[in-house]
Amino acid sequence: MSQLIDTSSFPTGENLDYEGKEELDQLEVLRAEAWRYLHTYRWNPPIADLVLAFGVAPVISLFLARREPGARPEDAERWVVVGNLPSMHFETDDTPTPALALELYCAIAQDWADNVLAGRDLADSYPIPVAPTREHAENLLGRIDFIRTKLIPLA
Repeated sequence: MSQLIDTSSFPTGENLDYEGKEELDQLEVLRAEAWRYLHTYRWNPPIADLVLAFGVAPVISLFLARREPGARPEDAERWVVVGNLPSMHFETDDTPTPALALELYCAIAQDWADNVLAGRDLADSYPIPVAPTREHAENLLGRIDFIRTKLIPLA
């Protein structure tokens, strides 16, 4: 993907529509969590900025991570999801909007949960950093359902 994500509709500056300082503070906590998560990986060039794309603190935040100049155009941006669920980062290629990014997050997480419940090998699944138990898979599926039914329509 050579064209960058259009962030003009993202909730920034005067567009922030949150109920109060407490929620904004929680979003900043999630921003810090996203930075910590991203810094568990080596990026060359490094991540330069995180742009809030969608957030319902403290449940979930979706950020657009932008790398410093020098990255290949297709690697210049990544979506990052953090919150009360497994953190994840992934490409922006086929997901140019926050709603599509959240749908992809759900699909990736559901793949892991479905494979756990079916007793299949997880080698090709996104590495969710918890034990692959029925309880974890069912909990994740519940969160995915909440994201799909309640949050994606808001994004």
